[in-house]
Amino acid sequence: MTNEEYLKSFPGWEQPGENDAAAYNRAALGVLHTGIPRNRSGGVSAHALVYDYFLAACYWVGGVRLLAVAIPQAVLSGLTSLLVGLIAFRLASRWARAASCLAALMVLINLRFAIYVGNMMPTVLLLFLFAGAMCAAVSGLRTPGALACFVGALVLAAFTQAAFFIVAVAAAAWMGIEFIRDRRPVLLLGAAVLLGFVGVRIALSRLDLGGDPTDGWRATDRGGILWEDNNPYYESMRWTSLWERRPGNPWTRWRMSEAEQQRYTAYLERAGREEPQAACLWIRDNPRQYAKLCWIRLRTELGPYTGQMSPRNRLISTFYWFLIFPAGWYGWWRLRRLAISRLALLVIVAILSFDMLVFVEWYLRYRLPVDLILTAYAGVAYSGWLRQLDTSSTVSCR
Repeated sequence: MTNEEYLKSFPGWEQPGENDAAAYNRAALGVLHTGIPRNRSGGVSAHALVYDYFLAACYWVGGVRLLAVAIPQAVLSGLTSLLVGLIAFRLASRWARAASCLAALMVLINLRFAIYVGNMMPTVLLLFLFAGAMCAAVSGLRTPGALACFVGALVLAAFTQAAFFIVAVAAAAWMGIEFIRDRRPVLLLGAAVLLGFVGVRIALSRLDLGGDPTDGWRATDRGGILWEDNNPYYESMRWTSLWERRPGNPWTRWRMSEAEQQRYTAYLERAGREEPQAACLWIRDNPRQYAKLCWIRLRTELGPYTGQMSPRNRLISTFYWFLIFPAGWYGWWRLRRLAISRLALLVIVAILSFDMLVFVEWYLRYRLPVDLILTAYAGVAYSGWLRQLDTSSTVSCR
């Protein structure tokens, strides 16, 4: 397969408004040719800068082909499992090796993580950076090296996936809380550095960086995602519905009515075709409908699957949900007094709040950092139960 054939295999390539994998490839080619990630119309792409350069490095070393990306991402996934195992090892007071092995194994066998290894998405790199940050924080950031690794990993992660800035803000808040508890000024310095880079990240998404304003991720970064998920198309959802994309879900029973299309167009016209303003108008005019969508998104985010998933995907997601979430929350509760557990809770609340108020990704991709955290705690919980079983069997044998 030639480079051109490979690139054309990604949906949306060479079409107006390139997004997702095609847009990441476009930005990576911009890095290779000019040193700067660019969108289709030549403007600078600031949506996922770190991943754009990572992807460009993969293509520079291995050529413009799938294996050049899949192999490094597979290596990063393996390293992520080791980091999660190390987190579980440091969390566990007894049977630490068992907790470590179980947590690492749960990452390795989790198909919801593995599916991104061969995709042009920042998920694998993001999870590696996030796991590195949590690993540095598990000891309480007692050394300058741990603090530097924690802040550095989160800064890189914030420039890897656009929505991750909310996690960086939660981490800065955690450092502020820990400063109040033990009065270490270096924690305030770390929080200030982290918030400074978050500010730069947000500012870049708002700047006019040239090119067609509707091209690539420009509309999304300027708030278009709010309108995509908060508009009249969702008014017919019930309180018991699962979150789904409208339109664009092959598994839905919903069909767009003429009245919904008219209301959708009317709000856009009232907002001067500015999507963020249209979303704000709709939310202001329909607070009860918006509250219903928030409830649906929160319930979906806390559950095993979305309405966008196929029956097979729902079955797979349900299995891993039951494997990780109940044990993970139990493990967190047992260790809730640790500093790392306070950080974990803040991160989870930040992710769930953003997803509830704005957008739940159709395959729960934005929730994967939560899954990663709970996997480490689940490893601790399972090792504790194994220890209890071993103790019980030893006593019964005697």
